[in-house]
Amino acid sequence: MKLYLYDHCPFCVRARMIFGFKKINVEQIFLMEDDKATPTKMIGRKMLPILEKDDGNYLPESLDIVHYVDQLSEPKMTQVTVSPEIEKWYQTVSETVFKLVVPRFTQADFPELNTPEARAAYIEREEKAFGDLSILLKETHTLIVELEPHMDALDVWLENRKNENVMDDIFIFPVLRSLSIVNDIPFSTVILNYMKNISQITGVSLLFDQAK
Repeated sequence: MKLYLYDHCPFCVRARMIFGFKKINVEQIFLMEDDKATPTKMIGRKMLPILEKDDGNYLPESLDIVHYVDQLSEPKMTQVTVSPEIEKWYQTVSETVFKLVVPRFTQADFPELNTPEARAAYIEREEKAFGDLSILLKETHTLIVELEPHMDALDVWLENRKNENVMDDIFIFPVLRSLSIVNDIPFSTVILNYMKNISQITGVSLLFDQAK
């Protein structure tokens, strides 16, 4: 199997995680951000992640990939749906998280941004979605303050977590991994330990070394 992805993409992280949880090997192929032809040839549009299955067929959509890979071997890990508290948390924090991380992603050292053309294409795409990224960078403190109560709630939830639900991790970890590129976020010990543990299990590295 081959997994086509971007390193920065939190949805691609979801797909990467299930291979780590299941201990299933997959060839990871990072496409350039300005490569429209490859994904369009596969699924008819520019979108990642895409899984190329052993039969040569292509499967897009991160959660579809997660469930497909999970059913390939025992034990099944994703039959339980994401916890309502985590689904609500994810929906609540997503906009603030993207405003914090996207300007930093455009400046970071990701394989999909290895050419000036690819980086320019990515910046153009994100500026269409978020406007002037330099303004978002100036709003870092305000956005972190906005995020703090939700991080506190996650800290409490993780500390009191009773059941290991992989679907919860597949929603939580990509968000936290993205946030690890933001220099001024004071991660609690509980959250930081969680991030390091899931990173080790899944083989998806954190972004602290690129934090801005």
